[in-house]
Amino acid sequence: MVNASQVDGKTKVELQTYLQDHHINGIILVNGKRDQPVVLRNKLTTNPAQVVAPNALFPIGSLQKLITGVAVYQLVQKGKLKWEMPLSKYYPQIQGSDQITLQQLMAHTSGLQNDGALPKKTLNNEKSQERFFLHHFKNTASHDWNYQDIDFEMLGAIIRQRTHDDYYHFIKKTVLRSLNHQQLKMVYQVKPRQVLQTMQPGVTWRILSQTASSEIGAGDLLLSPLNYWKFIYHDVISNPKLIKSFANQPKSQREAYFGGVYFQGTVIRANGSEPGYNCCFFADYKTKRTLMLFTNNIDYQTLRQTAEELYEIYNGEQIQP
Repeated sequence: MVNASQVDGKTKVELQTYLQDHHINGIILVNGKRDQPVVLRNKLTTNPAQVVAPNALFPIGSLQKLITGVAVYQLVQKGKLKWEMPLSKYYPQIQGSDQITLQQLMAHTSGLQNDGALPKKTLNNEKSQERFFLHHFKNTASHDWNYQDIDFEMLGAIIRQRTHDDYYHFIKKTVLRSLNHQQLKMVYQVKPRQVLQTMQPGVTWRILSQTASSEIGAGDLLLSPLNYWKFIYHDVISNPKLIKSFANQPKSQREAYFGGVYFQGTVIRANGSEPGYNCCFFADYKTKRTLMLFTNNIDYQTLRQTAEELYEIYNGEQIQP
């Protein structure tokens, strides 16, 4: 396996300065020696419960979609699922499900759309998560690209049905088997004190846990930044067969997206957002150059702008539209 070269001192200073100048409370992970990340930190609080740490649980939001995507890919490789398999095989009660494939779910071209509802309380098991999303979506019958959590919620539940195992247990044993499982939990498995507190005013643990608990396979996972680095570096960008499979899928659609990530040249990237928490990553699967940001004091629109600017600092060029 080719290891990315360590990030030079000038770039590290520029990234650190960016965090400070933009008043971002959080950490950036970049390539260090061999395959280990260097952690750049900026702390805007004296409250230890609000300091972002590389080995602490973090709500990763939509960064989980790639984990679900890799799990589906592994099942396809083993012949247990097929890209062209219709959704009706698992959910025949959904009108139009015979016209929706797993491939379309992975690419956000299924036509399914969330209705925006949130549960009145934290959903504390996978059966209740499934019941919730089955009552809170619609089928638009359009197969244009449309980013919706329901696609990966469906995939998470299909993994559960096909493997006859909980989604959580399955990804621990397969996709995330090499990670530190103490730094890997579902949102309904933890108490507030076990998770980094947000600095965003008005956001409570109740809001976070209710929102995230409705997103099986799409945002209900808490993972440490170091764990996510290990997953991306060892299990994604170091797997050329997986990358090739994902990159070849979305060529005919408006957005080059598949399995939880956007493709731009040789770079994959994604953003993750939950109430009070935002994160992102981009990684070049040819050079292995990788950057991740985890922060608890900016909103999602700020995250999107921040991700583009960090990309430019790190790679010396703008993200191409």
